[in-house]
Amino acid sequence: MTKDWSAMVFDIGVAYKEDVDEVMKVMAEVGDDLINDEVFKLKILEPLEISGLNEFGNSALVIRARLKTRPGEQWTVGREFRRRLKIAFDKQGIEIPFPHTTVYWGDEINPLKLQVDRGEKEMS
Repeated sequence: MTKDWSAMVFDIGVAYKEDVDEVMKVMAEVGDDLINDEVFKLKILEPLEISGLNEFGNSALVIRARLKTRPGEQWTVGREFRRRLKIAFDKQGIEIPFPHTTVYWGDEINPLKLQVDRGEKEMS
């Protein structure tokens, strides 16, 4: 059990097309808003600490951040930070990616070619 403080670590994934500096700016703004909120300022001990680009993931650039909180408050603060961050990302058009799979069948069989019947339907 933590005696003086707890922490919530965030690994936030964004699309490779995103400007990392802009994403970190939005994260900092959300962190500032949270620490200035009447309810949450009593639960947070220090401003959001953004470590930076932490990983080139399979589907995302992963940015790491941390919030120090009063013991036991990290879960509540973490959920609220993520909620607000999702709203901010949506407003800014910042994409949170999800894994995609592409299946390649090869050129020889061309399984995905479609033939479209362009004939006109008979009118009754």
